[in-house]
Amino acid sequence: MLLVRNISYYQKLISLMVVLNTISFHAQIENIPISKEVTIDRFYVGLLANTDLSNENNKHGNLTSFQFGTRVRLLLIPEKLQIRTFGVFKQTETNGVDFFRSYESIFTPIKNISIHIGVMATPTTELRPNPTTWQSQVETNSESNIIGGRKGLKINYILNKNLKIAYGLHMHDNATAHHFKVSLKQLTVSSYIEDGNLFSAIKWDYTNGNVLITRFKSRISASSIVPISEYYQMNLDIEFDRLAQNPTYFALGIRRIFPKSRLIKGFLSLNYYHHSKSLQGSLFIHI
Repeated sequence: MLLVRNISYYQKLISLMVVLNTISFHAQIENIPISKEVTIDRFYVGLLANTDLSNENNKHGNLTSFQFGTRVRLLLIPEKLQIRTFGVFKQTETNGVDFFRSYESIFTPIKNISIHIGVMATPTTELRPNPTTWQSQVETNSESNIIGGRKGLKINYILNKNLKIAYGLHMHDNATAHHFKVSLKQLTVSSYIEDGNLFSAIKWDYTNGNVLITRFKSRISASSIVPISEYYQMNLDIEFDRLAQNPTYFALGIRRIFPKSRLIKGFLSLNYYHHSKSLQGSLFIHI
């Protein structure tokens, strides 16, 4: 779990970002019944187009991505055994085609305990946006620092409505890693050890948003979004190297969100990236 001597770094960053808050809105289509046993939990399609306004030759800045994904649940034994799987297709100009997938069996021996076996989100991965949600296509640098799904075993235990714990044993390449997660009301802390190095993440959820902080080796990152009005947000994303004593990543931007009543959701945004000294405009649309 988190080392006691490192908690001061989280306290300082939380104090700095406690006012940061995310306006969330539902976009992907959810809970589509196919039969009595089969349900499409999520169906998502999104298009992101980034344009570098400061350097037209910046291939990294001029990036377009298309993402399509769906998650399906098959009920085998009511309230006891189910299979949950998702598949996501993503194509970008620079990285080509990527596929994300999972397939897990979920056994619920009693109401407050679930056992997951297969390829799935680790307890730490659960602090990162699921690939079948719109948040994953525009995830922050801090969120991208969190490990993706892995093969293994995961146990979730709900002690009461405010306290939940999770343990996972997952394969990291050719090694195994122990993952732990504790959720107390709006606060979630998760960590794992990889090759003797501790990765830790802390997430503070609000009524309509969250602040995320991650730490691995000497690097600490944090991200959140500040609501300005009903249709405007300001986003902040930072990463700091304690050994070098300087920021390695800094992004600041503003978003103009489309009205929630429309079938097509999304936003226009303008972002400044300090590490590349670039100004970027973005269009993001999704259902």
